[in-house]
Amino acid sequence: MLHVHDLRQEPIQVPTRPRAFEPAAHADQTIRLKQDQIVYSEGQKVLAFYQVEAGAIRIYRLMPDGHRHILSFCAKGDWFGLEQGDCRADFAEAVCEARIRPFATTANSTPTGSLLNIALANLAKAQSRQLAMIEQSALKRVAVFIEEMAERHPGESEFDLMMCRSDVADYLGLTIETVARSFTKLRERHIIRLKGKLQRRVQLMDRDALAALAL
Repeated sequence: MLHVHDLRQEPIQVPTRPRAFEPAAHADQTIRLKQDQIVYSEGQKVLAFYQVEAGAIRIYRLMPDGHRHILSFCAKGDWFGLEQGDCRADFAEAVCEARIRPFATTANSTPTGSLLNIALANLAKAQSRQLAMIEQSALKRVAVFIEEMAERHPGESEFDLMMCRSDVADYLGLTIETVARSFTKLRERHIIRLKGKLQRRVQLMDRDALAALAL
């Protein structure tokens, strides 16, 4: 006979992400982040903006249907967190283990250089990427992405992609399967070679062919 106590289940463990840190408590101090740790969330009050010292940060929005749309990846030297208003419009998370330096949004702590120049540079990158994505095939989108990542490693024929395929898919507006097929096509054309257990190390075999495809 089946007794009631036999139907009891173990408590379901719901995975949780590390909580976002409090920017004001770390002003002007380097912050170490774990993979997927939240820097800030949509709707949060703007207290600081940031520069990446190591690793990478993803900036994204959640669409009404729950889909995640990645707006940009910020790597070493990049700035993020500049907002037009007083509240966050996006989410920011660490792609991998990362280090960032916050700067409080006050005149006293503004780093050397013009905030306007930083904002304009970020806008130019966003506009350039948007133009590159319009009416392009999946293969071309992935080629543009690899070109963009390669530009962060000038003079190097190999580099590591810190983001996973789902990140790339949400960045390019494609499915994970389509991204995987596009990487395979580039490999079969001997344009790139993928290395490592997770296939995240990219070796550029034919940079000219990649550039031509990305046009």
